[in-house]
Amino acid sequence: MEVVVDLSTGSVALRDRDDMKGFAVRAIPEGPDDGSGNGALGALAAALSLRDAGTVAPDGDAFITPGAVRALAEEAAASEGKALDAEWESRFTAMVEYAATKGWIGDDGSIQAHIGWGS
Repeated sequence: MEVVVDLSTGSVALRDRDDMKGFAVRAIPEGPDDGSGNGALGALAAALSLRDAGTVAPDGDAFITPGAVRALAEEAAASEGKALDAEWESRFTAMVEYAATKGWIGDDGSIQAHIGWGS
């Protein structure tokens, strides 16, 4: 699954909510910038902060709160006229537990994610 942040609008959404085998942040830059500049990282950090979704670490990784993932998954499901079920929650919990075994969980419980740039 990917947390998708459109830096031109500040919108934050979830793509592939049922894919529990991977977790990343996808930042869509405002223009032709490849996202490698500090301005783009700052815009990403601001967008995540405004949605209470997470933070950007100094090393360039993002940390996304499980609560934000759940809220974004609920929004995505609702846009399809669906609701999240207990199976989704169970699979998501297992994904977070696996991430913890790899050291990919922050001190505050947020999930570490690589940031990819572009659509």
